[in-house]
Amino acid sequence: MSGGGGGGGSSNSANCEMCGWLWAIGGMLAFGSFGVPVKSKVAISLDIDPLVMQSYKTGMCFITSWLFLWIRGEEITFTPMGLVSGLFWVPGGVATIYAIKTAGLAIGIGVGSSFIVLVSFSWGIFFFDEHVHSRVQACSAVACMLCGLGGMAYYSSPTVAHHRHASSTAEDGGGGGGGGGGDYYQPIRPDDDDFLPPDDEDDSFGYIRIQERTLGILAALFITGLWGGSMMVPMEFAPNIDKGLPFLTSFAIGATIVTICLWTIRYIYIVIFKTNNYCFGEAYNALPSFHFKQMWPYGMTCGLLWSIGNFCSILSVEFLGEGVGYSSTQASMLISGLWGIFYFNEIEGSNAIFKWYLSASVTVLGILLLSYEHHEP
Repeated sequence: MSGGGGGGGSSNSANCEMCGWLWAIGGMLAFGSFGVPVKSKVAISLDIDPLVMQSYKTGMCFITSWLFLWIRGEEITFTPMGLVSGLFWVPGGVATIYAIKTAGLAIGIGVGSSFIVLVSFSWGIFFFDEHVHSRVQACSAVACMLCGLGGMAYYSSPTVAHHRHASSTAEDGGGGGGGGGGDYYQPIRPDDDDFLPPDDEDDSFGYIRIQERTLGILAALFITGLWGGSMMVPMEFAPNIDKGLPFLTSFAIGATIVTICLWTIRYIYIVIFKTNNYCFGEAYNALPSFHFKQMWPYGMTCGLLWSIGNFCSILSVEFLGEGVGYSSTQASMLISGLWGIFYFNEIEGSNAIFKWYLSASVTVLGILLLSYEHHEP
């Protein structure tokens, strides 16, 4: 094994690392596209509930996990760490869908991705002591990625494009001028007593007026990013036999259990606070519909794309480590931003598009720098 094997070992190591980056690119493509069905005309017309869409994702994750293991010929195992991982992923997934619906595909995924990079890299480098050439330079590479992702998120914002469009039309005497982002910022539903004061009250003390788009961004930041960014960490604490692809089944089972628990909690909440005399039938009817007849192709596609991204990200982490592998797949905003520009027209105006591409270039530079910093011990 050892005699004359130095060059071969180096070659195998390089090949493994190349495989890791190829899997990371696959994860980027899939993670950047899974939100497209959420923005489909059917989903928008039905105002699909985020937990419903997440349930489609969870269902496809459960189905495909067995399929992926069968294709790879992996042994089926189970570890409770999969349940812990599901506790991070499912709430983060619901928040991502809510952010996509209210803030847009590019910025919804972008804000979450930026903080997922920060969280997963911090776990990998500072907690698991993964090897890099220089921690300072590796942190600088992540900072470069975050700056690029932040710029991409900012120039993906419809208010930026709207502001520039309004400025140009104002010179022509066009309408809008001071309209600002009125077409893009939607207030919380007027019938929501938890947020808006009654019309006959002048004093709004004790109530919150906040825009849904802002709530979406905050959900992507705190729930998707800071909370969901740790979803791959439990795999590092699993027994060696359960790490890598075998972790898929544990993760899928854990995510399914967590999703069922969220539905149960929501049902109990409706029974207690939204019905008269704890009417269980009324509470069941108040649950959001799955609209299965119309939504199954979109929900299944969303879940399948995410599952492929998860499959790729696990292999990327296996080859490159938590800090580099999973962080790199979160450059999926490059893909979601392209969807936003060319398909959903979320970014308008050549100036905003140019600056988005400039920010994207900074993100790619950060990924390349991070690639250079990673090395085997």
